[in-house]
Amino acid sequence: MFFATAEPTLCQQDLSTSEGTSSSGGTDRVELRARAIGMAIGVKATHYGTMLFRRRRTPERSQDVLAAALYGRNSRARERIDRWWAAGGADRDGVWRGAWFLLSAASFRFGNHERPERVVPVLEFLLEADPTSPYRPRVRLTACLPPTAARPPVGVYRGDPEVGRLVEAALGFPDPTLRQRLADLLSVTDQPGLLDALETAFRPRARLGPTYLGAAPPGHETRCNLWRSGEPNAFLKIVCANPNLPRPPAQTGDIDLMLLALLKDRPDLLPAFEQGALAVRLLEYLGTWLPEQVHDRCRRALRDLSAREDVTVVCDQAMLGDAEAIAAARDAGHRPADPAWTPVFLLLTRQFAAYREADPDERVLQLMCSSDGSTIGEDAILDRILGILDTDLPDDVAAAVRRSLRDLGPLDGPSVEDLRRRWLRRTILARAIKREPEAVAAVVDAGYLPEDDDQDLLPLLFLTEQFERYDREDPNGTGLRAVLAEKRYRYEHRHFRTVAERAGRPDPWPPKEPSPSGNRMSTRHATTWPSSFGGDGFGGHF
Repeated sequence: MFFATAEPTLCQQDLSTSEGTSSSGGTDRVELRARAIGMAIGVKATHYGTMLFRRRRTPERSQDVLAAALYGRNSRARERIDRWWAAGGADRDGVWRGAWFLLSAASFRFGNHERPERVVPVLEFLLEADPTSPYRPRVRLTACLPPTAARPPVGVYRGDPEVGRLVEAALGFPDPTLRQRLADLLSVTDQPGLLDALETAFRPRARLGPTYLGAAPPGHETRCNLWRSGEPNAFLKIVCANPNLPRPPAQTGDIDLMLLALLKDRPDLLPAFEQGALAVRLLEYLGTWLPEQVHDRCRRALRDLSAREDVTVVCDQAMLGDAEAIAAARDAGHRPADPAWTPVFLLLTRQFAAYREADPDERVLQLMCSSDGSTIGEDAILDRILGILDTDLPDDVAAAVRRSLRDLGPLDGPSVEDLRRRWLRRTILARAIKREPEAVAAVVDAGYLPEDDDQDLLPLLFLTEQFERYDREDPNGTGLRAVLAEKRYRYEHRHFRTVAERAGRPDPWPPKEPSPSGNRMSTRHATTWPSSFGGDGFGGHF
C-alpha cells in the first residue's frame, strides 16, 4: 500500500485544458471543479495514511512485515522494519514483540520441535548493533529486554520475551556460530535481565545434588554440576568471564549464589547471605570435590565467621565430628553461644588444656543438661563421647568423663535438666544392650536400670553380665526366653550368643518358630489347585 498524492491525474489535466478555452464563466467552473477534486483526493490520502499508521502499530502487522523482511528477504519490508525500530516507542515495541512471536512460532529452545532455520534470522536481527541500547553489548537484544528474567504471566501470549531461553541457546543451539555469539554476549553483558537469567541457571547447578558422573577429575566425586572432568563446563566459563557477576543477593536466603562469590573470590559478598545457612553450605562444599582454590576460600570463610548463627553452626558440626568444622573452630577460637556447652565442645574438639579449665569439677555432661538446649540430640553427643573414650585421651581427661557418665541419676524434682539426664540414661542403656564397652561399664558401675518397661530388665542384666542379680530375677531362664520370644526384634542374637559363650551359659535365644508352610494341610500345592485354573482344561496340573 502506498500514500495517495494530491496531484491531478492525466484525465483531470485533459479536462481542465479543454474546458479552459471556453468563456471566463466556464473557466471559473473548471477551476472550482478541479479544486473540489483535489480536496477529495487529499481527504482520501489522509484516510489511507491514517489506516496504514493504525495497522502498522499492531503486533500482527509488525510480525507480518518482519517475517517478510527476515524470511522473504524483502528489501522494502526491511526498510520499513528498520524505520519503525529507529522511531522507537510503540513502533519499536511492535517490532520487538513481533520478533518474539516469530521465535515462539519456531519453537525456540523446545528441543526436537525447534526450527533453527526460522530461529537464526530472528536472532541475527536481534544481535545487530543498536547504539541506543543502554547496556553492553549495544545490540537490539539488550535495548529492549526487561530488567528481570521473570517468566511472562500465564494467559494470552503477547510477544513477551523468554529471557532464560537465551542462556539455553548459548549452551545448546545447533548453529555453532550463533551459539558462540550468544555465549560471547552473555560473557560481557551488564543487562539486568540477562544477569538474572544467568543467576537463575546457576542456582540448580550450584545446589548440591547427586554425584555427577564425569564432572570431577578421575578418582574424585562432586555434587555440583559446573565442571567436566574437573574443568569448567560451557556455562561456568560464561559466568566466570562476565565481569558483572556476582551481584549482592537480593534475598539473604539465596544461598546457592554463594558459590559464585567463592568462584570469583568475592569474600566481601558473603556477609550478605543468611549466616547460618552460609556456614552449613561452606561445610557441605568442603565435603565434595571442588577446585582446591575454592576449598581454600571455604576454609578461610569458616575461620572469618563472626555472627552468632554461623559460629553456632560450626561449633555444632564440630561436636558431631566434622573434621573441617573442628579445624575451623580450633583455628578461629570459636566457642558455643551457651557457656554450658563449652566443656563438651572443648572435649570433643580435643582442646584438652582448655577443657580442664572449663570443667574443673568434672561435670561435663551435667553442665550440658543444665543448658538452654541445642539443635544436637543428647544421643548424638553421647555417641561422640563414648567414641572419644576409645581413643588416646589423657588419663585425667578420660577419668573425668567416665565420672560424669556415672553421675546421671535423677534429680529431686521434675525439671528440664532431669528430663535431659533421663534421655542420657536411656541412651547409655541402649548402647549397653549393643555391648559397647564404655556404656556397659557405666551401666554396671552406676547401677542404671530401665525405667519404663520391666521386661527390658532381664535382657539388660544378661547382656551386661550382672549375673548375680540376673539369677535372682530369673533363676531358670524362662523369663528371659519369654521376653525374647515376644520382643526379639529389639535385640540381636549375636550379643546374647557372645555373652553366653563367655560366661559358659546356655544361649537364651528362643528357637525359631516352625513355618506354617511345613503343614501340608495349611497350604495348597500345585496338585491341589482347582481344575479350572486358567481355563485350559488340563486338570490344574502344571
